Amino acid sequence: MTLITGIQMKNKIITSLIILFFLVLLQSCKKQETTVKETETIIPVTVTTIDTTGIDDYEEVSGTVSYIVKTPIKSIITGYITAVNVKTNDKVVKGKRLFSIKTKEAIALGNDVNKLDSNLHFGNAVFISSSSNGFITAINVENGNYVQEGDILAIINDLNNYGVVINVPFELKKYLSINQQLPIYLPDGTSISSTIKQFIPAVDAASQMQSVFLKINANEVLPENLIVSVRIPKSNKSSITTVPKAAILSNEIETEYWVMLLKNDVTAIKVPVQIGLKNQERIEIIAPKFKVTDRIVISGNYGVGDTIKVKIINSVQ
Repeated sequence: MTLITGIQMKNKIITSLIILFFLVLLQSCKKQETTVKETETIIPVTVTTIDTTGIDDYEEVSGTVSYIVKTPIKSIITGYITAVNVKTNDKVVKGKRLFSIKTKEAIALGNDVNKLDSNLHFGNAVFISSSSNGFITAINVENGNYVQEGDILAIINDLNNYGVVINVPFELKKYLSINQQLPIYLPDGTSISSTIKQFIPAVDAASQMQSVFLKINANEVLPENLIVSVRIPKSNKSSITTVPKAAILSNEIETEYWVMLLKNDVTAIKVPVQIGLKNQERIEIIAPKFKVTDRIVISGNYGVGDTIKVKIINSVQ
């Protein structure tokens, strides 16, 4: 009897130890799971501060690099091409000799006449020169070709009439004027300045847009047909609070707006805002009033809760 009781006690102790072991193991797993969950909720973010210098309201339109004047180089006599001094895409200056032409008579009789009187220079070629600065875009003849007076020998894209043509909705024309300066934004992210030189006196019948020619102020020569963008300023509002567009979040129907504001270095909270003027880059915040030291999330803020744990990975102005 004593032996049986001892065995039973031993079994109870072993059972208790096993249960205790599993309880400790379960508790350890829960702690690890909690730690993993806490780690997963930390969101890497980029933050910025507000800007109070103002905002420009503008309309962005596309434009195309164009040479609005293409100069034809014509033969002034009938004869044979004896020299071609340029190639397609060559840059030329006004006065450069492009072609030489001799008449049939000069070729046939030139040497004989000059033997009689060397001062006559009867067999000399007639030179055809460039009438403008620009680029050769087409050459229609080669050495030895027979041409008639008035034939087009080459085409020059005139650098004096090189720039950007933009198509502007007619209602935006009131914001533009001759000699107004406008920035041109290139596909590589850089920009150059330009001056409005001409309003093309016609409106496209279908789109009701008017073409405007902008003269590029820089010496840089851009390739023809390059597509660029131009911003037409409509108004300016100074001394207001603005943030990058990426900072503003909204519901699907855009009736409610908010930002994620850093409460401290590791916590961001949802703050409803009232927005005002906006352009392609920034949005005005009318209310509430933020301090210049407030930090607002601009990346890592989409699809998150009202309060989130964050890790700041970058800070931009």
